[in-house]
Amino acid sequence: VRAKHYLFLPTIIIAITTIIMSTALTSLLGNDFVNGADLASIVGDAPLVGIYFSAHWCGPCRGYTPKLKEFYDILVAQGTPLPILFASSDQDEDSFASYFAEMPWHAFQFGDDRIKVLKKKYEVSGI
Repeated sequence: VRAKHYLFLPTIIIAITTIIMSTALTSLLGNDFVNGADLASIVGDAPLVGIYFSAHWCGPCRGYTPKLKEFYDILVAQGTPLPILFASSDQDEDSFASYFAEMPWHAFQFGDDRIKVLKKKYEVSGI
């Protein structure tokens, strides 16, 4: 991991980490995601990876998610990769699954302990 940058939005934080595909990145993000995806297949050769801290119960987050999706779709259409990993703060798996179904990117497993570690690392105190 070379550098870290933050994009602050009202009650939402997207931590964007400039990356080198390495064991350090795998140590930070892990290698087990929803639908069996692994980190190498998610990130590929993208220069950045986004971590989207959000939850179904968060009104501002639910309002922002479609905007992030629109931005993501524009990048995809332009051939600009920006893999995003959804780090849920949902309190139950049904809410997580319902909310994640609206997203075109990948996610940490529901309740994954790595989410707490990443929140601490990127100083996410609320969404």
